[in-house]
Amino acid sequence: MRPALLLWILFSIGALKLNGQVKVWEGTMPLAASDEGPPDENPNFDAFAELEDYPYTMRQDIRPTETVHPWHALYLENEYLKCTILPQLGGHIYTCVDKINGKSMFYANPSFKKAIIAYRGAWSAFGEEFNFPISHNWVTISPVDWAYGTAADGSDSVTVGNRDRVYGMDWTVEIVLRPGSTLLEEHVTLSNHSDARHHFFWWNNAGIEVWNDSTICYPMQFTIEDGATNIDTWPVNSKGVNLSFFKNHGSGFEAFAYGSSETFMGVYSPHTGSGVVHWADFNAVPSKKVFSWGTDRNALDWGNRLSDNHSAYVEVQSGLFKDQTTFQFLEPRQSIRFTEFWMPVRGIGTITRANLNGVVAMERTPQIAGEITLSVGFNANRAIPAARIVLSDGEKNVLDENVSLDPAVTWTRQIAELPADKSYTFLLADANGEPLLKHTEGVYDELPRDRVKTGPQPRVQASKSRDEGDFLKTGTDLELHADYLKASDAYQAGLAKFPSSAALLKAAGRLAVSLCRYQEASTLLGKAEQRAPSDAEIHYYRGIAENALDHPAEARTDLDAAHSSPSFQAAGGLLLAELMARQHDAAGALKLLEASCPASSSADSQPQDLRCIEDTAALDRATGDLAAARNLVLKSLQRFPTSLFLRNEAAKASAHAVPAGPDLDRHLAANTSRILDLVLQYNRLGLYADSLELLNRSYPAVAPEDREPGAPLPARDPLLAYYRGYCREKLGLSGIADYAAASRMPLLYIFPSEPDEIAVLHRALAVNASDASAHFLLGTLYFSKGILDPALEEWKLAESLDPKIPSLQASMGRVLLDVKKQPAEAAAEFQRGLQMEPGNAALYLGLNQAMKQTGESPAQRAEMLERFPDQANMPGRLVRALVGALRDSGRDAEANAVLAHRYLPRKEGEAPLVSVP
Repeated sequence: MRPALLLWILFSIGALKLNGQVKVWEGTMPLAASDEGPPDENPNFDAFAELEDYPYTMRQDIRPTETVHPWHALYLENEYLKCTILPQLGGHIYTCVDKINGKSMFYANPSFKKAIIAYRGAWSAFGEEFNFPISHNWVTISPVDWAYGTAADGSDSVTVGNRDRVYGMDWTVEIVLRPGSTLLEEHVTLSNHSDARHHFFWWNNAGIEVWNDSTICYPMQFTIEDGATNIDTWPVNSKGVNLSFFKNHGSGFEAFAYGSSETFMGVYSPHTGSGVVHWADFNAVPSKKVFSWGTDRNALDWGNRLSDNHSAYVEVQSGLFKDQTTFQFLEPRQSIRFTEFWMPVRGIGTITRANLNGVVAMERTPQIAGEITLSVGFNANRAIPAARIVLSDGEKNVLDENVSLDPAVTWTRQIAELPADKSYTFLLADANGEPLLKHTEGVYDELPRDRVKTGPQPRVQASKSRDEGDFLKTGTDLELHADYLKASDAYQAGLAKFPSSAALLKAAGRLAVSLCRYQEASTLLGKAEQRAPSDAEIHYYRGIAENALDHPAEARTDLDAAHSSPSFQAAGGLLLAELMARQHDAAGALKLLEASCPASSSADSQPQDLRCIEDTAALDRATGDLAAARNLVLKSLQRFPTSLFLRNEAAKASAHAVPAGPDLDRHLAANTSRILDLVLQYNRLGLYADSLELLNRSYPAVAPEDREPGAPLPARDPLLAYYRGYCREKLGLSGIADYAAASRMPLLYIFPSEPDEIAVLHRALAVNASDASAHFLLGTLYFSKGILDPALEEWKLAESLDPKIPSLQASMGRVLLDVKKQPAEAAAEFQRGLQMEPGNAALYLGLNQAMKQTGESPAQRAEMLERFPDQANMPGRLVRALVGALRDSGRDAEANAVLAHRYLPRKEGEAPLVSVP
């Protein structure tokens, strides 16, 4: 560990006791991180990508150099733990130091070295990572929302969270410490703030530093591979390898627990005499996974690429679903809440069982005469006065002791000369005799071995004669795995065979709404309504489509029908209320919101739907009831402290006693999508003046660590300027100057994704049909939804007006190459692009593929790739293409020269490029 980091941790630990108090505060933590080049200027459209990333930029230009950054840190501390949370780095818990032994529960990597592992590329191994709705999520090392506060019970908390730009869904984690407890609590909320259902999973991923003697302590007899392809035994697998020992992981190991209903898992390291346990209610968080890079040469390379001190770690992961190929849908207005716990372990040798009261270890040591010595240790998670610990063999007690337990003191005993053929039970009871923790050796809540068939698992065979249900299942499975364009094709194929299927019509129409194909959705759902007139979901999604088509009467009819059903009362009622508000019936909207998803009733009520609360607060204020707005905002911010909308409303309603958090304007300025989120919601309520006020604000400067890489400043974001003109027009003013200003702003990293932007950009083009930027952005938005031909038309218009728009030819060429299957035309488009953007790597990569398909030689391709102007900083994908072309043309020495002394970031699942003899 670096001396500076060690001094920082020792300084941070401070005194062991804080007089039973908890405290939370802000500070700065200096630590080095890998430098990055600029994000990829080209949008990563779903049509071309393996993973859904649009509208996020890709961060794959990782450099070998490092820079020390003054990271903003949130500190949470009681007498036993001190935790450090980093809101500028995905809200990771960087460390949680056990003040009793000075060890961090989580992997305190001394620097944030990056590799290409996350969905967007850059990822770093440290601490605890929260993953929703996908793994290594889009903001895993990006700034997120945050807040902190103190509760009436004496606990303190830090809340971190984010609303993603792909689906508009929220995750928040409230991280809590309580007086007198060694438990780290995490209250997780997953919510769908958007109007449509979306796929999701949740995986909590904690890095735990390990050494050769570290033990994986999972209460299971079987493991299963991702995708349920193979079941193996645990801890000794079918090859005779004991995989509970990290030293045996060889080329790497990852697997999920199978057949176990236990609530805990952990890692213990005799090297440090410490460990960590995760605990969660099995009914809420049933899944467990362990991941390890292993111990071989490849693993050592990963260790060097991800740390400066060559340290190793494993990942302890908990999730909602059986594995990481399993997703479910989160419906509009649906929220899921659950709690996870972490606890430190020290000085007991292993982990045998754990619950919220503590951790017990039981280990046997053989003796010469065939007897055993039983070593027993216990870590209490809180003070337990006048406790009783009993150890029995089923017939008699071999230990019976009254003891007052304290987290600061590890309880251990060794009982020698015990019969080896007995099973021993540990029982901890409180002063009233109530059992707090009980464990019998080898007994866990799991499937017996004779009920599980190990080895490769049978695969479900596809039906040869496909019926309506087969097409529906295929489309649903594709949607669950975010392959929406193929899902649409599957539904259409089913409708070609079963044109009257209400289920297929609904599925196709519902997906068409998510893809902004509103006329298609209206037609499909209209047919579905004829066949299933009482289906509230059909009415709900058709209401969205009609609203987008500017058919308010039809939208109102369908949303009213959806709202009449219990299953869509909240979702349909909220959209209907927003429609009423836009039609200047704020009083009616408020009444409907109260009936559909009440924001408040009794003082003890727990409001469930954030958007309902936000809408209610804004409409209360807009209708002049400032007291109601202020009371609702202050009450709701205690439950939803990271809501930027509520924080903005608090300022408008002069509600000052809000939870501590970032300066609102600076936080909004750091990522203009946050501003846009608020504007979209105000617009949906018809509160265009509130939107215009946000868009007209003079925002402050922002530190680089607070900004999303590539994010434009508010004053230079053309989408905000287009919205400004749109909102002025809605207020009866002229938007011409704003539209003109937007058309002159840079388009680098501007990737539109919101359905509402279609109307905004159409309005800008109605004012100025020669606005190249509006044509380009509209085409980009269309193509992101798979609306191919209209996208190409808009892009061609943009190119005719301004051929220098960033990424334009790269996107058009890719469509011609990969979608239209026209390599010659694609090559010509890429060549035009090189004249406009000679430094855009995507043009070279696209042209390389087009030349391959048109029969150009490897030497010709290599010559083209060598024209990239910045050879020293050539992106890794381009280096791979050049090396491949050189080797294909028999020029291995030149290929080796390209690789010599060149740093290439490593990508998970991709073999590193090496020189050949």
